[in-house]
Amino acid sequence: MEKKTRYKWSIGIGFVVAVVYLLIPTDFIPDIAPALGWIDDIVAILLAVANAIRLVIKIKQNK
Repeated sequence: MEKKTRYKWSIGIGFVVAVVYLLIPTDFIPDIAPALGWIDDIVAILLAVANAIRLVIKIKQNK
């Protein structure tokens, strides 16, 4: 499989995992706790975005 294809799959899988984590009602920190409950959700989103940015940069460098 070509590197670009692997990177694109990684971006897609990362976003799918982040969205599924956000939709599943069980969290590492329950959302009942004010402000603290959203920290794990925010971290999941930030990790997915950071991974996507890193992989997009790799794709552009390999042109």
